[in-house]
Amino acid sequence: MEKTQNKQSNALTRIINRIRKKRFAYLTKSLLLLIVAYPYVQGDMGGQILLSLLATLVMIMSVIAVGDKKSHTVIALLFAAPWFLLLLLKVPLIPVDATQLVNDEIVFAFLLFAYTTYRIFIHIIKSRDVTAEILSASICVYLLIGLTWATLYVIVNMFYPGSFIDTDGRALQDGPDFLFFSYVTLTTVGYGNIEAITDQARSFASLEALTGQLYLTVMVARLVGLHISKPRTKESAT
Repeated sequence: MEKTQNKQSNALTRIINRIRKKRFAYLTKSLLLLIVAYPYVQGDMGGQILLSLLATLVMIMSVIAVGDKKSHTVIALLFAAPWFLLLLLKVPLIPVDATQLVNDEIVFAFLLFAYTTYRIFIHIIKSRDVTAEILSASICVYLLIGLTWATLYVIVNMFYPGSFIDTDGRALQDGPDFLFFSYVTLTTVGYGNIEAITDQARSFASLEALTGQLYLTVMVARLVGLHISKPRTKESAT
């Protein structure tokens, strides 16, 4: 019995260690999966359950990604745990009023995304070498900036209804619309089919556009600088 438990414990430890070694790569994949699947899993019960599972996966990978220190993990858990509980209550199988739950869920999602973005960015800045994981971390930060601002736009719209409208003058309400607007703003593509009309919404949209450009500038300079400053081996020199 003890041997079986020890084998299971060792197997679990190996899995956790394997995930930690490529934590940023796994987080990148989970973020991309959530972003791509989000618009297609709205409405029906199956879609809501799948969306909750994807969000839970992102939560788990976010907590692991910031786990350089125990205190970082604890802070991430303080944001992820309430979000997870709210997701459980929002599952269609549980007969509760989900209106307020959605509002609370967005707040904790924003806090987790913002904290994870900050911690990974600090990790990149402190790194002394360009590895595949550092490159994955830089992609994570960019994806997380878009998600952070998407949740922030939802919060702004909660306090200032009608802050965002489409070309037909209809106010935005759906999460995929805010996600689309966030990444269009972050990348400064600016299709113009969604517009921020209140001062608060325009202010945050401007800040996101600036953040996106500054991040790319700083990150490219940082990664190139690390690569150039890396000591060259005799083989590479020849």
